Amino acid sequence: MSRTERVTISDIARLAGVSKSTVSRVFTESSPVKEDVKKRVLKIVEEMQYYPNLAARNLSSKKSGAVGVILNLDPDYHFKDYVSMETLRGLSVTATSLGMRLLIINGGLADTLPRLVSERSVDGLIVMGIKIKEKALIGRKGLYNIPVLLLNYKKEYDEYPSVSFAHEQNANFMAKYIIKRGHRKIGFIECSPDLLYVQNRRKGYLKALDEAGIEQNKEWVFEVKDMNEVTAGKVAANSFLELKEKPTVIVASSDNLAIAFMGRLSAAGVKIPDDVSVVGVDDLLISRYVHPSLTTVLLDGFSRGKIACESIHKLISGEKLENKHFLISSPIVERESLRDLRY
Repeated sequence: MSRTERVTISDIARLAGVSKSTVSRVFTESSPVKEDVKKRVLKIVEEMQYYPNLAARNLSSKKSGAVGVILNLDPDYHFKDYVSMETLRGLSVTATSLGMRLLIINGGLADTLPRLVSERSVDGLIVMGIKIKEKALIGRKGLYNIPVLLLNYKKEYDEYPSVSFAHEQNANFMAKYIIKRGHRKIGFIECSPDLLYVQNRRKGYLKALDEAGIEQNKEWVFEVKDMNEVTAGKVAANSFLELKEKPTVIVASSDNLAIAFMGRLSAAGVKIPDDVSVVGVDDLLISRYVHPSLTTVLLDGFSRGKIACESIHKLISGEKLENKHFLISSPIVERESLRDLRY
């Protein structure tokens, strides 16, 4: 056969001495094929440089071959946030390895979710950036005829499978770690407190304080809204400098917040961690190079994306998940910005 002629699935079946349905099963893995037959088919596929017609396959199976990823927050947030970008990288790499296409959708959940489901332009949906109350999710799962997976968890959304960092547990561990090092005057910086992961972290911190018999001072909680994290960190630092009684440690809801906070304090002559300790969450690359290097929590965005993509692939294939709500625990990264008050 001339290499200029288009190779078809019939050609592959004839050369392999099998039926077209057997070749199709090798590609789709929809049912078992003997190993020797599979190897023979794949060898011929490689020799003939055959590429399956995805459009035709999707048409016959009534599937698009695509997974949609809804970026529910401002695109600037997702594309400038390191953990979000690592999550998208994990999704993309894994989707390619599984033979799926990834469709990134910017837009609010309330508008995009019902439209994408009705259009059937994707076989499944992954939602990034969950807020505290999403009307498009609560009590509506039965209306959606494709799998929907969330990249965060809340009891209200229990009916949807999810892959999430264990924000509440991680925050609880960090707070206990801080308390164990002699700190009882603990302050917090929260940017975008309406986000679900921020609320979950708050629960974890407050639980640790309550268990240690520490009453939270409301003056030491800096909620900064409607601004980027760098500006928010500086604003929180200005508020901190005005306090008469100051906490011994500040827990920031992200590394960017923590680093901006530290920068403003350093410019004002405050020594970290001698005068005040600072910890963050994310473990950005820059966090190990700032001075002092930042104690933080490592959030592995790539793994979150990989697990989420593998999970949605299983759901699309009609498989059940072994763990409906997959929680990713994150280790504390010890560096120089947290002072040990026990010594």
